[in-house]
Amino acid sequence: MANQSRWEADKAKRTQASLSQRELAERMGTTQSVISRLEEGGGSSNRVDTLARVATALGRHLVISFPQNVPAKLTDAVVVA
Repeated sequence: MANQSRWEADKAKRTQASLSQRELAERMGTTQSVISRLEEGGGSSNRVDTLARVATALGRHLVISFPQNVPAKLTDAVVVA
């Protein structure tokens, strides 16, 4: 996933979980149009609170780290620059 954008990765997780944009939005307490905008690269794409709400809605964890080197075992990670 390292070559995917933050929101491409989240969209992939959303579709793997068989959730529509509307269903994810409901879980996050927002609207489908917000999810659409985020997945297209707009909106508050790098806000930690938004990422945390997405992680919670997908039943995932949000981990923020500042390692000098990224461990090779992090296969489900996305680099946000």
